[in-house]
Amino acid sequence: MIPPDFQPTILRFDSVGSTNDKLKELALQGATEGTIVVAKRQTRGKGRLGRTWNSPLGGLYLSALLYPLSAKRITDLSFLVGVAVVQTLQELLPKMVDISLKWPNDVLADKKKIAGILSEAFEDEKFFGAVVGVGLNANTPHSELQAFQNNRFQATSMNAFLEGKDTPLEGILELFSIKLFNLYRFYQEKGFAPIRALWEKNCRMIGKQVEVQGVEPLGSTVKGKFWGLSDRGGLVLEGPNQERLEILSGELTCCWF
Repeated sequence: MIPPDFQPTILRFDSVGSTNDKLKELALQGATEGTIVVAKRQTRGKGRLGRTWNSPLGGLYLSALLYPLSAKRITDLSFLVGVAVVQTLQELLPKMVDISLKWPNDVLADKKKIAGILSEAFEDEKFFGAVVGVGLNANTPHSELQAFQNNRFQATSMNAFLEGKDTPLEGILELFSIKLFNLYRFYQEKGFAPIRALWEKNCRMIGKQVEVQGVEPLGSTVKGKFWGLSDRGGLVLEGPNQERLEILSGELTCCWF
């Protein structure tokens, strides 16, 4: 159990291939629970579905070593970390900026993508764990985000809402760490249900019409009302006849806010 006064071990690097990969390597060498790896840039940053996460100087790139309540609950951690990112941004950005979670692993600011989260499992003969990575566009130059402006959910950064002013990355990291481990201790005590409730509270898409592409097993596109999260972290969609569908894998590509 993480204690209330927990101080994480933070390992800082100028550059790594991927903070997730680096932390998995260190975990298998004995890194302790709660260890955080943070880098100024990544040369092989990763997103969901094998995508590349653009990682120029100015962003905050980190991974935390956490353990799900059971091996089958690894997806819990992405939602937990997403709530921690939202709580951090709510304190650092102007109150009028709408910070929202997007299923399954993104954070939006005024409906534009500002952060992404990636959880990955690892194991050896002794234990099973997870590293959860965060890529946050903190002081990312606008020029680095231009390539993503044609996406369904455009990219943005913290300094876009702060009149171009940069926020010290160490300050963001310190605040995020407090939020993260407070939530993680809560999760260890109470399980996923209260984390799910916090996630839903901070998701502006609940109750809205959404489109999800790549829905398994046929890779189809499905539309309906976003009802909420299932106990497994799936997206629960309500169809035109009020039937409900649990989607565990797919890409939410559109929301009619």
